Amino acid sequence: MHEQRPDQVMPTGAGQRPRTLSVGFFGTSIMEHLEAFNAQMANQAALPAVGSRITVEGWRRRGWVHRLALSLRAAWPHVGFDIRNHGLGGATSRDIAGIVERDLATGADYDLVFLGCGINDVWRRFQNRLPEAVDLDEYAQHLEAMLGGLGGPARTTIVMSETPFGPVESPGTVAAMNAELARYNEAARAAAATNGALFLDVWAPFTAAARHLTPADGDDPAGLWSDGVHLTELGDTLLLQQAERLLAEHRIIDRLLISRPDRGTA
Repeated sequence: MHEQRPDQVMPTGAGQRPRTLSVGFFGTSIMEHLEAFNAQMANQAALPAVGSRITVEGWRRRGWVHRLALSLRAAWPHVGFDIRNHGLGGATSRDIAGIVERDLATGADYDLVFLGCGINDVWRRFQNRLPEAVDLDEYAQHLEAMLGGLGGPARTTIVMSETPFGPVESPGTVAAMNAELARYNEAARAAAATNGALFLDVWAPFTAAARHLTPADGDDPAGLWSDGVHLTELGDTLLLQQAERLLAEHRIIDRLLISRPDRGTA
């Protein structure tokens, strides 16, 4: 994502404040990506024996957002990254608009924001959960409200398309859901352009990769989805690569640091 020569690394010395960039994520379970956690499971020197029982001590956020945070810290070790993941499983654009509004009401501001929603708006209708579904017009209104609200507090906003339902084009219901979700993604693209935000299209690379992977069944770890909606590690990797590519192409982190070089921890 970013190559740094040794002479470019500027460690924080005595009396210097570390430069800090705040990065916010607003979206669905694709961003939240909860994972069961037990401290012993993360200790390579003391892993539990095969077949033993352990207690889930809590949930933690992982997935592509966590891996992107690690990538940023590895590429810019002299910079502090304040990562705020507001992703929420099952959230529609209606829910996420409320999360954004409440967060901004606290005075929160961001150097960089990733915003993605729409998959649950569509899915709820196909699940016949009509009160929770969000039609395209309402979806567009929520996007405009969120982007309008983030226009001041967020210096750079990236609107992400939603990943398709998988397996792509099979069965017929999935094809119908994807056809509908594609309309929402185009509305997101238009809203990003209107509001001066960047648009990250992850739909095209996901569709292309899914057609080449064999097998690509939703419950196969070799595929992109664990259940046709949530992502496997491979799906997370593909999404991470797309986010890193956009950041690199636009030199977003470098530009944020140049335009606010003395930002420290508040």
